[in-house]
Amino acid sequence: MHKSVERVTGMKKFKGDIDGKQFDSTTVYIETKMDDRNGTRRGRCSMDFSAGNSGVYDRLAAISLPGEFDVEWDTVTNGSKTQQIIVDIRPKAAAPVKPAAPV
Repeated sequence: MHKSVERVTGMKKFKGDIDGKQFDSTTVYIETKMDDRNGTRRGRCSMDFSAGNSGVYDRLAAISLPGEFDVEWDTVTNGSKTQQIIVDIRPKAAAPVKPAAPV
């Protein structure tokens, strides 16, 4: 596992069932540098990463986005495909909180 500071641009959660199969997940979108080594790409885009169940989203729902987060990563495989997953994600100290919705 390794840790890094990342700019999170968005998050989404899903908790429910599809065709009778239960799902509970959070996806985190992280700003990522484009591979510009061959001269045909430049800039940044947001990539999606699995971050666990919907409780992760709920825990971070009051934090303003985009924002800086401490992310702990792990690399996993199913035997043929390798991917990075988020093991832990926490806002950097003094992260702004979204204002409460008007009543």
